[in-house]
Amino acid sequence: MSLSQLPILPSLNTSTNRMISEFYGPALALANRYDRGVGYFTSNWLRLASSGLAVFAGNAGRARFVVSPHMGSEDWAALNQGDQAKTDSLLYESLKSAVENLPFALETQTLTALAWMIADQLLDIRIAIPRGDLDGDFHDKFGIFLDNHGNNVAFHGSQNDSASAFRNYESISVFYSWVDEREAQRVSEHKYRFQRLWDNQDPNVRVLPLPDAIRRNLVQFTNNQGRPYKAPPGKPPTLSQDKWAHQTEAVNSFLEARHGVLEMATGTGKTRTAFKILDELLERAQINAVVITMSGTDLLNQWHKSAIGNSDLAVFRHFGKWKEASAYMTCRLPKILLIARQQLKNIIPYLHDKDVDKSLLICDEVHGMGSPSMVRNLSGQLSRFRYRLGLSATPEREYDQEGNAFITEEIGPVVFEFGLEDAIKRGILCDFEYTALSYTLSDDDKVQIRDLIKRHHAKQAAGELDSDEALYRDIARVRKITREKIPSFENFLADKPHLFRRCLIFVETAEFGKDVQELLMKAKIPYHTYFQTDESENLRRFAEGRLECLISCHRLSEGIDIQSVQNIVLFSSSRAKLETIQRLGRCLRTDPGNPTKRAHVLDFVDFSEQENESTENASADIDRYKWFTQLSAVAPCDGEHNGPTK
Repeated sequence: MSLSQLPILPSLNTSTNRMISEFYGPALALANRYDRGVGYFTSNWLRLASSGLAVFAGNAGRARFVVSPHMGSEDWAALNQGDQAKTDSLLYESLKSAVENLPFALETQTLTALAWMIADQLLDIRIAIPRGDLDGDFHDKFGIFLDNHGNNVAFHGSQNDSASAFRNYESISVFYSWVDEREAQRVSEHKYRFQRLWDNQDPNVRVLPLPDAIRRNLVQFTNNQGRPYKAPPGKPPTLSQDKWAHQTEAVNSFLEARHGVLEMATGTGKTRTAFKILDELLERAQINAVVITMSGTDLLNQWHKSAIGNSDLAVFRHFGKWKEASAYMTCRLPKILLIARQQLKNIIPYLHDKDVDKSLLICDEVHGMGSPSMVRNLSGQLSRFRYRLGLSATPEREYDQEGNAFITEEIGPVVFEFGLEDAIKRGILCDFEYTALSYTLSDDDKVQIRDLIKRHHAKQAAGELDSDEALYRDIARVRKITREKIPSFENFLADKPHLFRRCLIFVETAEFGKDVQELLMKAKIPYHTYFQTDESENLRRFAEGRLECLISCHRLSEGIDIQSVQNIVLFSSSRAKLETIQRLGRCLRTDPGNPTKRAHVLDFVDFSEQENESTENASADIDRYKWFTQLSAVAPCDGEHNGPTK
């Protein structure tokens, strides 16, 4: 088999040619080496070129890619996994068994196939970063196919290795070494240029092997990139490129304190900042192990994906169906344990002092660490870690002095703050419009509240323990489930149904949610529920845009990152700000797919005076209304306000 069997096509374009079937596929099937320099690489290209790649691999082909550091997080995770599998025989065998049928795996298990190709050294990838006289991106797009007979084919053009590149109008010029001397010279020049890059000999491009790029965490995920070109004339400049400078400030604050809490608004990069801290401590040889804890399988899975994509440490899981804490404790390699908060009491006390002295503890949604069970089971245990990092948009537990004291003593005080207002002004979060629908409690609701107050006072008079906070929670529940909110909601839904696309609706109970569902069905809004008994598939369908609306109780208040969420409805709002801030964060994330995004918050407020409730409790709705009104007036500092929600 020889590349000379290829038809001589001086150029191809996506409008008149089928690039895969006419060029890439046949060339791969006839080659035994493939060198590629490309600005943007995604695993989708492997899926599209699967038939040619399978033959290429069967011919003992070897591919070398030099790519820019702009990459999707899932592709980066696959590359990381493949690199780990080079030295982890169990992981390698697992990948190998998953790709026994390579053509099938490339089409249906593309990420696994990519990881295996890296592990089996069929594919070697290096990361290119311009330097010296160049301060932009590695943006070239060229490649060379080589066969066993000395025939070479080079191509150069506008096409990246991504699925979208085949949907754009793109073109390449192709050169064949056997055609004539000029063609052969062009091929040689491309071969020489690639080899200089590969050997890191170009003075203006730094090329790093994959393990070094992983260790240095150099990849910039494409879903966090802004406009990849200069703004056209007359277009206001984007916000300062220093808008993420707060992450560096947070890292420095923590490294100086060694233990403490980063109070950072949802969407401002708490996870990324945590991994920057982790990397710096590894670079300084201060740690060799990390324990990351939080509550909720969805959030833990999200962190697991980040751990694979942002670190080359061995990663273990101890939550849900995963029971890998024992393997973590016996592993001698640098390692990470992702563990459910509820499982800490079964693991932390059994870690040796010498191990935790070289460990970093990361507590996401750190306010949850102050619960009574945590205080009871872990007092004196967390402070054994030399480095303790807490993360939360709202670290303080309202009306819980004991829980707050535990967090401060065991994890540390707040050492850095970057709030919602800061994030909106800097353009990290989008601004939003606020609508408050008025409601008034029914007579039955008022009777129920009076009974709660009488019962509370009777218990106190009898010497029983019954805190004011417990009374406030009971009264708040009456307000959360009152049906008096339904009529105004129905009218609003009929008037503005578009505000229920990419929408999360928070209710107190599944029973209350049924009333809301009936109205959504009537308005023909595609929705589903995501309550405690519902499958995570519902969340996945919503994230992928197959559902416009999701109704939930508490499960979506923390941590889940779906950038397309634009609208939230707060039937259920706690008097404590913590939950409200968490829920607001669900819709304020900027969305690359919707650059003009402006969020909308629909709230329910009782503006009447409540005679029988304490002043503190009765003003909860009004306090929230004032806070939302003030915050909704904040806009990005560069003036790129996205306009009113219609």
